[in-house]
Amino acid sequence: MKKKIAAAVFGLLMAGVTAVYASPVTDFEKGHVTVEFGSTLNSTFNGSGEVTGEAGGKSGFKYGVTAGLGDDWAIQFKGGKFKSEDFSAYSTSLNHTVNTYGKSTHQEINVIHRISPNVSAVGGWVQNKFSYGNTVAPATIASFHAGFMADRKLNEKATLFAAVLGGKDVLFWEAGVSYKIAKDAHFNVSYGEREFKNVDLDAPAYSLHKKEDYKLKGITCLFSVDFK
Repeated sequence: MKKKIAAAVFGLLMAGVTAVYASPVTDFEKGHVTVEFGSTLNSTFNGSGEVTGEAGGKSGFKYGVTAGLGDDWAIQFKGGKFKSEDFSAYSTSLNHTVNTYGKSTHQEINVIHRISPNVSAVGGWVQNKFSYGNTVAPATIASFHAGFMADRKLNEKATLFAAVLGGKDVLFWEAGVSYKIAKDAHFNVSYGEREFKNVDLDAPAYSLHKKEDYKLKGITCLFSVDFK
């Protein structure tokens, strides 16, 4: 199933369609601003490496702001917070299981450039802070990332969109549909996965200093509003 989804994302990107990211259709007109806010459904938090555990989402939100700069350029800021339900996490070194929860705080800033009428590229900086409640000290991973974005209009109201970005120890992909609900407003639904590898994992109480990989995935629902 994952291979089919990845193939669909790749197909959208290679099909010669219009730029997307967060807000599915980027407006590069100077002074145009798109604001979006929402959350996730059926989301999961997964840790693997020194500590192994997975849990569904308990609470969280996402937001984004994209501003057109003119001449096929735009700038974007995204952020969000996530907290999982309590779950049992097992440490291989300690041979010990603890009940805890996962937390993630995400921020990124991107520059978007339309490289042809149908394709845009994105490059920027992504940062994520992770912790397992009070058990593990918060750890931050940051990296440059880059990729491509695409969309394909289905009719006057619905648009398919996809995005793929990667960098050192970070990977993100997303595919979904945007539906126009008013003149300057859309409701966007997508499925995406975000991975971070080799994140510091420190538990001072147990003299534990290792590395951890994280994966966050789920269905994102966002409302977006355009301001001109």
